[in-house]
Amino acid sequence: MDHDAIYRDALVLEDQGKHSDALVHYKALTADSSDPRYHIAYGVCLQRIGLWSESIGPLTQGVELKPHYCLGDARLFLAESLLRCGRKKDAVVQWRIVAAMEPEYPSYQEVPNEAKRMLELHDA
Repeated sequence: MDHDAIYRDALVLEDQGKHSDALVHYKALTADSSDPRYHIAYGVCLQRIGLWSESIGPLTQGVELKPHYCLGDARLFLAESLLRCGRKKDAVVQWRIVAAMEPEYPSYQEVPNEAKRMLELHDA
């Protein structure tokens, strides 16, 4: 199985608005891969069609696989799903982690800043 080709096909399907078709590709990828990109993309695709609860598993798996880049983004996606599923305390944990992270790139301060903004809104 050429994982990268399937991943690229899934991304194209998403760009075309064919999220259900993309989900089939992502599900196949995550079944036998430990690449965090696939799990995170699967979770984000589930979010895009409003399947917030279902997105938590793939996003959690992607975060646990410790992606080399965009870990802050992945945690923000996870926090959004947690919040939308009524798990505010768990979302706050993710935002706190991201707020304390160093930017992954010099101009990438927006990720920790977004986490700080969400904490101001939701952390009582």
